[in-house]
Amino acid sequence: MGKIKISVIVPTYNRLALLERQVDQLVNQTLDVKEYEVIIVNDGSSDGTQEFLDACMKSHPNVQVIHQINGGPAKARNTAVKAANGSIIAFTDDDCEVARDWLQVILREMSDEVVGLQGMTYTDNKKVTPLTHQIDNRKGHHSIPTCNAAYRRDRLIQIDGFDESFPYPHNEDTDVGWRMQELGIVKFCADMKVYHPPRTDQFSKVAKRMNILDSEFTLYEKNPQLYKKYRNTNPLRHIYSNVFVNVMLYYTYSRFKYWKRPKLMIQGLAITLIWWLDLIKKYPRYRSIYQSMRQL
Repeated sequence: MGKIKISVIVPTYNRLALLERQVDQLVNQTLDVKEYEVIIVNDGSSDGTQEFLDACMKSHPNVQVIHQINGGPAKARNTAVKAANGSIIAFTDDDCEVARDWLQVILREMSDEVVGLQGMTYTDNKKVTPLTHQIDNRKGHHSIPTCNAAYRRDRLIQIDGFDESFPYPHNEDTDVGWRMQELGIVKFCADMKVYHPPRTDQFSKVAKRMNILDSEFTLYEKNPQLYKKYRNTNPLRHIYSNVFVNVMLYYTYSRFKYWKRPKLMIQGLAITLIWWLDLIKKYPRYRSIYQSMRQL
């Protein structure tokens, strides 16, 4: 095998059907197979993922698989970065589908003056429902979702990679994106395309979505100045002025477009109400956390 230029990193956990589609895209890139490797970290899956990946390694010499006990995507990505051979690290997720020329575009756009790239992530809006998860980032965003991002490996190592202390798999990629942008330019590239299909989750899981906001305090505590620069003056204000008011009003309004599918409309309105009530319940604890931070 020739010199590896790009290492693709994909953490995965119990999404075999989705992972199979992503792997098909990754092993059939327009970039010469000798110039890239695919490192997939199986984060303790129990759905047949291990057997599928072991077979992939036999069929595709540039696929490397790491099996680990479930530790979350931050740990999985850090493990893969240490094992990577490329000077460029490209990140995507197991529930996405990268374009066939994704890596070729990354190699072309990673010029000397940039430390990283974020690409255009799009979804199928016709398939979006109150129970789906998807990312739609068509013009670039300062949080730089790792479903479609690439960084120079030496700069990732310089900032010590992903912080594994975040309480939920949320904002650890934002933290990396913000810190990388302090080192240099992270350029948006519209030709660097990833499709993020709407992924349907169970009602019970979606109803607990507000739990991820605990990570706002971790993000703020790490670097209040960057939080103020990129998000809001503090996490309490972000949660209760932006999420509690603006985001929830948007979701409430958007639920009514499913009026021809009453079950979905009712589920969507119920989820929004649960989120509102959950944030009201969380307020005393969140306020206490923020006050403690101010006293430090």
